[in-house]
Amino acid sequence: MPANLPPEYFKAEQKYLSAKTLEERIIATQELIRVTPKHKGTEKLLSNLKRRLAKLKKELQDQKKRRMGGGQRFAVKKEGAAQVALVGAPNSGKSTLLKWLTNANPEIAGYPFTTREPIPGMMPYQDVQIQLVEVPAIVRGSYYGKGLGPQSLGVARNADAIALVVDLSSDPIEQVKTLLEELELAGVKLNEQRGDETLDESVVFRRAIIIGTKADADGAGRRFSDLKIAYGGRFPMLPVSPLKGGDAAQLKEMIFKSLGIIRAYTKRPDEKAAERPLVLHAGSTVMDVAKAVHKDFSQNLKFARVWGSTKFPGQQVPKDYVLSDGDVVELHI
Repeated sequence: MPANLPPEYFKAEQKYLSAKTLEERIIATQELIRVTPKHKGTEKLLSNLKRRLAKLKKELQDQKKRRMGGGQRFAVKKEGAAQVALVGAPNSGKSTLLKWLTNANPEIAGYPFTTREPIPGMMPYQDVQIQLVEVPAIVRGSYYGKGLGPQSLGVARNADAIALVVDLSSDPIEQVKTLLEELELAGVKLNEQRGDETLDESVVFRRAIIIGTKADADGAGRRFSDLKIAYGGRFPMLPVSPLKGGDAAQLKEMIFKSLGIIRAYTKRPDEKAAERPLVLHAGSTVMDVAKAVHKDFSQNLKFARVWGSTKFPGQQVPKDYVLSDGDVVELHI
């Protein structure tokens, strides 16, 4: 009996043939099964499609297990307002950067893989502390066990944001390419939005920036310009020379902004604002502040007054008012 396949089947088949990822092939196969007529002439075809789908799902599950890791793991307890992983190739300047920005004192040497386990340090930014974690070097093949293996990628997965650290005295574009490839294998996507088509729950989405070290090296300016052309549309980036010292304020601000967080300061009527801020996700509202203070506040909140982002100081705002970094919030119940 002829199959009499509809045009939708051939469109789905073309999607399968052009698919580049396991997720895309799974979606295309599911579509093929859905549009295939159900009768005796298509029994064998449907059976083959279902076997293919089962095989693809198993392959995806195996990939997920590899990403989630086995064997020795690096674990760094999160502290402060947020955690940022410093990820880079051997001798890219991660240790020097960590020492410059934080209270940490990592070993600094001219040979590769000096850092063999994650090193945390606390970076002060105005009135909050941000935890920076130097991740052991990543090389091409780290995901499959080369160098110090995939454990470093696991630290990056768990961080709130990632700073790609590249050495401007050599080819930074190739360094970024390698880091992105290894992170992608580990299921880490940078500066991308999760789409409805993402089936694999082991894939994580992280904000990221690029820090170019050794900016005083010969040819560093030209290499940074090339890097900006290649990746400037996707990543905020900044060249720095930690060994020259100087003010790190611009870099600290870029790191803070990469986290997608804001600071909100609560106050009581007729009193000064609190010195220590609440740290919230960007896009948080007055109601989110109330919930962070106490559940009773969120249940009984009538309105709030806000200083900072409002048109007038102390302006009355509704519960769903979206706050900006540095706003002072006075809750009324």
